[in-house]
Amino acid sequence: MRARFVSVLAVASLAGCASSPPRPRSSLREDYELPVQNVRPPPHEAGQLDDRRVDYQFEGGQLEFELYRDGAQIEQVVKNRYAVPVVLHWTIDSFDNVEPVSPASGVVVLPPARSPLGAGQLVVLAALQQLDPGLGYRRELHFDARFGDPAARPDGYVYGLPYPHGLTFAVLQGFHGAFSHHGSNEFAVDFACPIATPVVAARPGTVVAVNASARGNGTTPDFLDDHRANFVLVLHDDGTLGEYMHLAPSGALVHPGQRVRRGQQIALSGNTGFSSTPHLHFQVMTASEDGITKHPFPFQIEIRPKHASEPMQGQRYAAWE
Repeated sequence: MRARFVSVLAVASLAGCASSPPRPRSSLREDYELPVQNVRPPPHEAGQLDDRRVDYQFEGGQLEFELYRDGAQIEQVVKNRYAVPVVLHWTIDSFDNVEPVSPASGVVVLPPARSPLGAGQLVVLAALQQLDPGLGYRRELHFDARFGDPAARPDGYVYGLPYPHGLTFAVLQGFHGAFSHHGSNEFAVDFACPIATPVVAARPGTVVAVNASARGNGTTPDFLDDHRANFVLVLHDDGTLGEYMHLAPSGALVHPGQRVRRGQQIALSGNTGFSSTPHLHFQVMTASEDGITKHPFPFQIEIRPKHASEPMQGQRYAAWE
């Protein structure tokens, strides 16, 4: 499954104005290097808050975009309130009575909060200058975001099957699957689980984000939005993330901040989001450095005691743990 998040923000001081619809993203600046973090305090101590929007919001956190003004000086800042890094690809444009005095696009790794919905570290994205302080001003902020530390790499862990002892399911789509396992999902595995099958953690970790409110499924582009699919995201000790996707409505049985053990039930499988049939999608991933795509990793599962194998499409696997 692939998802893209775009938010458009606009603000006016002294005069109101409405946000315009999202537009296609501009390309990533080639000279930007990661990580890019500017934690210089904004001028809000002496200035005023002109705009605040919350976006990229799931159970476990959100991104908070704020615009502070001190005289004619304006700074666009953001805070990550998830207990996991988020890579943000952003662009500011459509300027009216304001101009940038720093780069107006880039990629930044947002540090994690100490706990789900924690305070988060304030990061300055851009500095702007209001041209005529007596008139209103406007700008638009567009972004894509992905969970995970782009520097994280697997440590060779052999994963358990993501369903409990006594159940056997076939792999509908394995690594490089023709239907949807390419790009961000290149090393994902889809197990042919009927709706409401218990889902267990394939590796110990800490839950960092959950969505359990989605309903319905389909294969049209609107179902590519991650808000349309239910999921549980588990942070592993090596910094990678275990993604359990397409869960049943209200099917998440864990909460952000909760530590889970291997084999612990965490959810019920379903058929939400970009999906043509009931199944459980599992993959090991982190954010790519572009902030737009995921970086998936190949992995092995322990198909029987002390015997590991890459999950193969069409193969049936019996859970033994």
